[in-house]
Parts: sequence; structure tokens; C-alpha cells
Amino acid sequence: MDANAFNFDVMKEAVGIDPFAQTANKYAKDERFYTLSKDKDGNGAALIRFLPDSERGMIQKMFKINTTVTKNGKKRFVNEYTPATTGAPCPFQEEWQRLWNAGQKDNVIDPVTKAVTVLGAKSFGRSIVYVSNIKVIKDPANPENEGKIFLYQYSGAMKDKIQNAVSPSEQDRSLGAVPKELFNPLAGNSFRLVAKKGTNNQINYDSSEVVNDVTSIYENVEVALADINDNSHKLSSLIAPEAFMTYDKLKEKLAWVTFADTEVAPVVAPVV
Repeated sequence: MDANAFNFDVMKEAVGIDPFAQTANKYAKDERFYTLSKDKDGNGAALIRFLPDSERGMIQKMFKINTTVTKNGKKRFVNEYTPATTGAPCPFQEEWQRLWNAGQKDNVIDPVTKAVTVLGAKSFGRSIVYVSNIKVIKDPANPENEGKIFLYQYSGAMKDKIQNAVSPSEQDRSLGAVPKELFNPLAGNSFRLVAKKGTNNQINYDSSEVVNDVTSIYENVEVALADINDNSHKLSSLIAPEAFMTYDKLKEKLAWVTFADTEVAPVVAPVV
């Protein structure tokens, strides 16, 4: 590193943030994460390899806030990792617990206007997702991603697919299933990531599958370790306290998403 490494423009480009910007894009993409591109019909495919991180971490389970509220034709949503992942307090989780204990599980809908008049616990439910490092082997829609290591977030259904491949049940083993080395970069199996639009018009990854052929994606162990140590993302960093929004910031988000910052906010059921 030399003095030029501390040049303002160089550092601004490195962190991807202009410290003098007047406004920030609240929907800015986290460039660490890989997103599979899809065509107008919802189809997409790529070949990836799951990797351990530099600490040998393979999968990190995360809780995620997934709250959407529509009021007077306006939609607001919050989609953030919650500190409840590590057992820390979260206002969204507290609101879910409060409403659930009060017996207000579902939203109350006006039968005439179809508008939500009272928010229920299910509006504040959290989802479970999983995060791993992946190396993109083939990405026809975005070849510039090939050879790069990203974080990849996936659902419980895909986690089960991975788990069944890595550790087949005794019944599957008795029928000939052999454990696959999905996280072994030198003698393991790649993964075909496939997105399709289902009959309900929702994108699913049901057609994704483990590639049977055992291959190496590096020349040798030294090259593999160098790439993983230098370019993978530590999964432990995802659950560090500073990785989550603060309690106060999430409380502001809760007020915003429920339109509590307006005069026409949906009613939240009182505890009785």
C-alpha cells in the first residue's frame, strides 16, 4: 500500500459511498450478494460452487424481517436481517409477540374497501433464510460474475436440498444415495441454480440440482486456500452486533412501515 491508496477518489470507489452525498439510496444493493438474473418469463440459470469461508464456516442461519403494509394505495415494506438472529431484542419481533399473545394473529380487512383496518401478528412475522459463500462458475446472463466469490442467500427449501445431498438419510443411502461434497472445492460437486416461474406466477428454484460429476475448480489446494482466504466473506461478520440495524433505527422503521408517521395509520390491535 502506498500514499495513493488514501486518495479520496480511490477510497470513495473502494467503499462505494460518497460521504458528501445529500441522500442515500435506501434500496441500495449489497454487492457482496449474488443475484441470479432472470428473463422476462422469470427463467434463469447458473452453475455455482458452494465454498467454506476463511474460518471454514459453511452455512449461516439468519432471521429476516419481511413486513409489507399497504394503505390508501401506498405500499411500504421492510426487508432487513433482524438482531433476533442472535437473540438480541427487535421491535418487529416484540410487536409480533405482543399481537400474538393478544390473540390478534390475522389482519382485519374491511369487507367493503378491502383495506387493512387492523394489523395482526402475521404482518410482523420473520422469515428464516440461509447464507453461504459461492463461486460463480458459469453465468450466461452475466459472464462478468464468473470466477468471483459472492454471498448467496437461499430459502429453507434449498437448504434442505443441500442437506439431503451432503448427508442423505439412511433410507436414501440404502437405495444407493452417496453423500456429495458440496463445499469441497477440490473434489466436490457443483450446483446448478435454476429459477422458473411456477403455476402461481411465483419464482421458484425447485429445479435446482446438484451436479453428479466430482470436479475441482482450482489447480491445487494452495490456490484454493488463497482465493478463499482473500475473497470469501466471513459468515461470522453477518451476525456481529454492528451488522444489524440498531433497536432505535428498527423502531423508526416499524413506525414508518405501519404508517404510524401519518394521520391515517392502520390501527394496531391493543392488548387486552
